[in-house]
Amino acid sequence: MANENAVFRRNGDKIDYSCTDKVAAGDIIKLPGGLVGVAEVGGAAGDVIALTMRGVFELNSVGAIAQGALVYLTSEGKATATKGTNTLIGTAWAAAAAGSTRALVAINVGVEAASA
Repeated sequence: MANENAVFRRNGDKIDYSCTDKVAAGDIIKLPGGLVGVAEVGGAAGDVIALTMRGVFELNSVGAIAQGALVYLTSEGKATATKGTNTLIGTAWAAAAAGSTRALVAINVGVEAASA
């Protein structure tokens, strides 16, 4: 096998983010290219913070979401199975009933394929 000169740097589950506005821990930040990250800590405009890029997060939700369905974030910050103008953030890790107010979402899972 050829030497490709790859040098391991990180696991790839976190990324540095320069805040463009005030950010609170747990905020979901949309990045260029369609991926999202979850703020590990809060920060002010200009601060550099870490965003978690993969994992299963429990989010406020609205409506029923089937396990494995693509999940979107509403402008009110709630997970939903409704595409509309909402932002794609991942895939439902478990089903959420219609009356449920919380959903488990694997962020960025399915996002790359749906964006292609």
